Amino acid sequence: MTAGEKGLDAEQAARATRMDVTLVLHFAEVGLITPSPEGYSEVDVAELRRVRRLHEDLGLEHPAIEIVLRMARRIRELQAEIRELETARPAVRDERDWMDAEWEESS
Repeated sequence: MTAGEKGLDAEQAARATRMDVTLVLHFAEVGLITPSPEGYSEVDVAELRRVRRLHEDLGLEHPAIEIVLRMARRIRELQAEIRELETARPAVRDERDWMDAEWEESS
């Protein structure tokens, strides 16, 4: 959402995701969805759709969904950190891929 652009309110986000508005508000309350003061963004709505799919398609209950969303968010944060570290240091690569490295057996 760009500056000055208004997002969806909770009821609109609930309709867009086919969820109950109380669930939308709950996930915002526990910090899984963080709408801006301007409302729910497209990213928020996409996250709410993931919630619905995790519940409907996989049968996960809300505590499990919270864990999955937190793990996914942390993975994205770690991936961003890796990208930053990779661009911050000069490219130093071994000729072999680490997966191909031979391990010496200790005798």
